[in-house]
Amino acid sequence: MFYNQRPTKFQNIIGTLSKNKVRVLVILVLVVYLFSFLSFKSSAINSLNSNEKLKTKTFEKNGSENKINYNQQQQQEENKIQINDENKNNKNIIVTQSEEGKEINKILEEQQEQQIQQRLDSQQPVEYDTAIIVLGYSLHPDGMPTQILKERVVLAAQYYAQLQGEGSNIKLILSGKSKATSFEEDQGFNSEAEAMNEIALHNDVPARDIMIENNSTNTAENAKYTLEFLKQHNIQRLFIVTSDFHVLRSQYIFQTVFPSTYDLIFVGSQTSMKTQTMMKDKEKVLFQSSKRDLDGLGLLGDKNIKGYHPYRNLPRWRMIERELNLDKRELESTSLIADYGSNEGYFSIQMAKKFPQARVYSFEGEAINEYNAATVKHESQMKEQNIENNFLCKTKIHPTMFKMLVEKQQLYEYQLCLSIFHWFDMNTRDDFEETLINHLVSARTTFIELPEAMNYKGNEGQHAHGRINRWYADRTEDQILRDIKEKFEIPNMTWKTLGAILHENKTVRKLIRVDIRLSPEDRSPLDHETLKTEVYNCGKLIKERKNSF
Repeated sequence: MFYNQRPTKFQNIIGTLSKNKVRVLVILVLVVYLFSFLSFKSSAINSLNSNEKLKTKTFEKNGSENKINYNQQQQQEENKIQINDENKNNKNIIVTQSEEGKEINKILEEQQEQQIQQRLDSQQPVEYDTAIIVLGYSLHPDGMPTQILKERVVLAAQYYAQLQGEGSNIKLILSGKSKATSFEEDQGFNSEAEAMNEIALHNDVPARDIMIENNSTNTAENAKYTLEFLKQHNIQRLFIVTSDFHVLRSQYIFQTVFPSTYDLIFVGSQTSMKTQTMMKDKEKVLFQSSKRDLDGLGLLGDKNIKGYHPYRNLPRWRMIERELNLDKRELESTSLIADYGSNEGYFSIQMAKKFPQARVYSFEGEAINEYNAATVKHESQMKEQNIENNFLCKTKIHPTMFKMLVEKQQLYEYQLCLSIFHWFDMNTRDDFEETLINHLVSARTTFIELPEAMNYKGNEGQHAHGRINRWYADRTEDQILRDIKEKFEIPNMTWKTLGAILHENKTVRKLIRVDIRLSPEDRSPLDHETLKTEVYNCGKLIKERKNSF
């Protein structure tokens, strides 16, 4: 006898599955696909996160493996899945990856490749074309940076960003000495350079563009080590960042150390007037120390250099020649150059060799026997070096000569007036200003040294100190130039300070370049005889030569 048995739950499930096996298969395939897709997405994201912490070689390896796995996975997903449905006349049901899934995978792949490429690029060596050096300043006793040091680094970071925006590749050199006393690590930095590095990083300068130089103990060594680095990397342009009160001495040092083929730009962070006043006398003392530092490093040139106070000649010539190189002027046979107070002829001969196609006029007086001996040495140097385009004139320069040059519309291409202008016969402030402007407008470019702007007491050993006080009337060199530009209405007159030199009387004289844009229609070079006889009244030379007057 048979009994009607009630089906179990398991039998019901089997029956349901048997009746809907096609639907079940479709759902099963979709579940497998969804699980595979989510697994891939999670794997890709994890791969991106882990790649951020790997080195270059690991990036290359993982990136390649991930890409291969991804290609295999995508190939599998793009295969058409065919399901044989006997109840639906063997119709093929095709399941493919959704368009949204494809787009997500594409974005993930692009992001991964971009991250890898960025890492690879960051490891590639950079060809730098510009360097910025930040000169150090003493730390606080606890090893923390002073406000002056912070301001220097912040200014350098601003220049870094600006130059980078202009397309330059910049190396930031942080140069500063170590502390004299050792402190615990949590009490500050061990060197000025390390403190500057922290500030630079906080001002968005990447670590790879920073070089720490903490071996130097003074500015002369800063310059020496920086030059060595620039030579190694073939960098020709350097920005020197310091404080405003330190710019003059930095110019003196870096202009002396660096050959004139390098382009040097000096930048000073602004400090308060109180700080500038406090540091002025200290900087004068440090000028003497800097001279000793340069001399100790053998950077003041050949000991046999000739001329008036020869240790000053190389620094000044480097300043001048650097400007001549930047000008890139092509002088003609009619071009004239003047050197007032030529002494033994160091600068005259340098200019004559620099511009062999032009004529260089050297003017030297006979005030004391020293100058008679100087002209003899000048003549000797011209003969030894076979200089044929340097003409030596013995005469005493007087303000009326400059006035005559203006009246005759004389044009010098360049003229040098180094530490001699205060010897001209000028009494009042008006005399001084008129003589100065007449001198300046006779040339396109003038390199001039004036006495230091200060109130002289009479014990400084400065020639004509009483007159200088009247001429200057408590004005700086910049104020004097601004005043005569406005007074004599010379709109095309510009100037800049190239550096400064400490003189024997402990005063610091600036070397200033003054430019006045003159057209050939306004002025032109006078002929040789006019200059010789009508303007300068050149006397008989100690030794006549064919290239002399």
